[in-house]
Amino acid sequence: MRIKQRGLFIVISVILLMWLTGCGKKTVALDDYIKVSATGYDSIGTAEVSLDYKKFEKDYGKKIKFNKKESRHDFVKEHSLKSSMDDSKLLLDTCVQTEIDNDKHLSNGDVINVKVSCDEELAKEYFGVKLNYSDIEYEVDGLKEVDKFNPFDYITVEFSGTSPYVNAHINEDSGRKELKDIYFEAEKNSNIKLGEEVEVRAKQNISNREFVEKYGSIISETSKKYKCEGVDFYIKSTTDIPESSMNELISAGESKIRDYINDNWSKPENLISIKYEGNYVLSLKEDNTTWGLYDNYVYMVYKIQATNPDPVENVEYYDYVCFSNLILSTKGEWSFGLGGYTQKSDDFDDNSSFMVGNYRYGGYQDLKSLMYGEIVPNLDNYNYTTTLSPN
Repeated sequence: MRIKQRGLFIVISVILLMWLTGCGKKTVALDDYIKVSATGYDSIGTAEVSLDYKKFEKDYGKKIKFNKKESRHDFVKEHSLKSSMDDSKLLLDTCVQTEIDNDKHLSNGDVINVKVSCDEELAKEYFGVKLNYSDIEYEVDGLKEVDKFNPFDYITVEFSGTSPYVNAHINEDSGRKELKDIYFEAEKNSNIKLGEEVEVRAKQNISNREFVEKYGSIISETSKKYKCEGVDFYIKSTTDIPESSMNELISAGESKIRDYINDNWSKPENLISIKYEGNYVLSLKEDNTTWGLYDNYVYMVYKIQATNPDPVENVEYYDYVCFSNLILSTKGEWSFGLGGYTQKSDDFDDNSSFMVGNYRYGGYQDLKSLMYGEIVPNLDNYNYTTTLSPN
């Protein structure tokens, strides 16, 4: 009798030990109950990940039980679920989560990944279950093949105006029936710079499925970039100007200085030479919002050599002709916008003119003075480039 009692004690001890160490927990292989599927049309397919509740209920409906019956009502309420649901479904809804990395615009052959995460402590505490699971990799197939329609084959983007104030206009082929259910949006349609790319997006008035059923095709491209080209622009550097046009600009500046001398000097014959030295180009800063400023100033700088009448001595100084709002056309020809020109010779203030005997010359005696007198005061509003080296 004692032997039987001792044997019974050992059996009970083993069972108790198994319960305490968790060896008695049910193990559930979740991978068998996670379904991934893709539907729709090639290139616009959609994917869905779901749990196979029906199969899981069939396999585990009688095996999985909520083991804290007195707290089941509060548990269900905490997770915003219905108290009438089966314990096996309750396990899946509270302990298992899936996340798909890409579920739209799918094509046959695409690979999508499903990340599976589980609350293992919750499953163990309330259901006495150990969950085995792994992430899933799924290759898309079976999507229906349909014709592709590229809406950008049937539009053009026209750029007009002067950079950086160019406008963009989208022209559509009115003969394409598909465009009746497509509209286009440009990310910007004004204040566009030469060389800037503007993205145009195509959007549908109807769903992809409706579009396929109506036209037998799907949109293959939904955006395209168009580069602003072939427009006039306000110059930012004379390196923008072709050599022939630059020579014209140099000659134009020299002619204006020579005309001034002929009209205003008492002895214009005392002029020895006018030599082009270089230039400064001031261009309006892009973030400047001050009203009424010109977009650029081009200072064409010349060295003047002359003989002063009394006392007779050689005079050397720097004069300039400043062209404002100078535009370069697509043909490489320059012109003025709403601007014109000024020249230093017209200005006889004490800071930018000097006396030799009884004769006053409008200009600067060195390039450094010219820069600090004309260029530096404008640098709050303008960037500048130059071909000169002040000394």
